[in-house]
Amino acid sequence: MQTVGLIHTLEQCLNRMQTVGLIHTLEQCLNRMQTGGLIHTLEQCLNRMQTVGLIHTLEQCLNRMQTVGLIHTLEQCLNRMQTVGLIHTLEQCLNRMQTVGLIHTLEQCLNRMQTVGLIHTLEQCLNRMQTVGLIHTLEQCLNRMQTVGLIHTLEQCLNRMQTGWGSSTH
Repeated sequence: MQTVGLIHTLEQCLNRMQTVGLIHTLEQCLNRMQTGGLIHTLEQCLNRMQTVGLIHTLEQCLNRMQTVGLIHTLEQCLNRMQTVGLIHTLEQCLNRMQTVGLIHTLEQCLNRMQTVGLIHTLEQCLNRMQTVGLIHTLEQCLNRMQTVGLIHTLEQCLNRMQTGWGSSTH
């Protein structure tokens, strides 16, 4: 796995999330996951997204990100993942995606990224992954993507990130 041009604005966006307070909620969320409740909720969440309209919220969330800062939580999140078992959920999550239609939202999400600057912490994230072991899951994740169709979106995402979206000269 190589570090792609997936870097250059995510830091800004992630560094500001603590302004919105989404951080506290996420932290609590991660803490709950250990208890086992949030994990099942995550799956249900994906299924309900198309029903509840969480999708629109996701878009808003991305827009918020440039004003917020999920960074600290993200790091903690990666560390917790191996403890919480969210890894397995992630795989299921990818499989669910084609069911809930989160794929289309993801595409929109990726497009939004160039606006909100969802890039740069990703690099750190990838580095962290080796530590938490999430890296292996990521690889499996990529393999799963072919199944859910998320792969094409990811490719487009990577292509956009290193081709467009601003000068990634670093």
